[in-house]
Amino acid sequence: MNENKSQKSSWAVAFTVASVWFGTHVGGGFASGNQVVNYFSQYGWTAAIYPIIAMGILALVMYIVMKFAKLGGYTNYKDTFAALYPKPWMEVFFEIFYIVILLAAVAAAVAGAGQVLAEFLGFVYAGSTKIIFNLIIVAVLIVLSIFGIKLVRAASTILSTLILITTAVVVIAGFAADFDAISAGLLAENAIEPVAFTVAPGKAIWLGVVIYAAFQCVSIPAMIAASQDLSIKGIKRANILGWLMNGLALAASGAMLTRWYPLLASLQANGISGFEAAVSGIPNKTVLALIGIKWILAIFSVLLFCAFVSTSVTLVFTMIQRFQGFCFPNTIKNEKVRGVIVGAVVIAICFAISLLGLSGIIKYAYGYDGYYAILVIFLPVLIWGIPKVKKLEAAKKAD
Repeated sequence: MNENKSQKSSWAVAFTVASVWFGTHVGGGFASGNQVVNYFSQYGWTAAIYPIIAMGILALVMYIVMKFAKLGGYTNYKDTFAALYPKPWMEVFFEIFYIVILLAAVAAAVAGAGQVLAEFLGFVYAGSTKIIFNLIIVAVLIVLSIFGIKLVRAASTILSTLILITTAVVVIAGFAADFDAISAGLLAENAIEPVAFTVAPGKAIWLGVVIYAAFQCVSIPAMIAASQDLSIKGIKRANILGWLMNGLALAASGAMLTRWYPLLASLQANGISGFEAAVSGIPNKTVLALIGIKWILAIFSVLLFCAFVSTSVTLVFTMIQRFQGFCFPNTIKNEKVRGVIVGAVVIAICFAISLLGLSGIIKYAYGYDGYYAILVIFLPVLIWGIPKVKKLEAAKKAD
């Protein structure tokens, strides 16, 4: 009994749960570098600090929610938030947040995959080209969502591992490269000046710490499900490890891209050919191209494309499972037909959102859902969650 209890609180088991958070967070938006630039690197050196603070805030909120779920015996996010809010029906507030962030994530993946494919084939991802390549990705998603979900799920873990390794290589290469020589050469060749960092301390804190942490609450459902076998002590350790893993990885990427940001932003702002989306597109890919390590660039492009597609298919399938039961169940008896209808609607919405481009989606869709998350997740957890956790703890001690 004691051995089993020890295993449920061990650092090794906690690490496996923390890895679920890490895998959810470090997806295509992170691997592309776009998310990092939008929320951290454009503001300068704070990109090496604010990610750690943001992930610390999220770890605290996540710990309270997971502890509440454990003490209350709740095994999924719906039951957890129905009990956490004053009224059970208020759980729909979290549901709205979750649906919006999933739609935005699929749209971002469509835009990201479309851009990777377009640039890999030598096209500039803009205007009608953007529409055409996004439609190609949508067609791939429809086929895989209907026929290839088992294949995608089987490959997703391997893909995630490979993209994480490759992203780590990109960060190391970005630090190791002779940036001064590369930057001086390009600036002189094109007669341009480096772009200054955005000087807005308040905005940097608000977006990079509060909003970023808020929309990353998308990890909460997966963490509640993954922590069922953990003790309260194990949940605490999982969140400590998750904070360090996510915060340090994000800070390392932020610091590297901060180094390159003035050059990348200048190349894009001045319309230098080949760098039209140096910052607003896939900054990590641009860094690799400037360093000139072609084999890593090729591997990174292929893996990033696969990661975007894998993410899209998995999330679309999740949405199909979530809503096909509500799609005219009395009229349409065939589950597969209802699933196709839901999938078509979801993909159509995501395609429309994808036309904002990867940067636009991350900046606006994620950002606004982050504002919403402050109201429906952060504040409720602090106002109602903490007192309810204390009450459950007191009841448990009394027993």
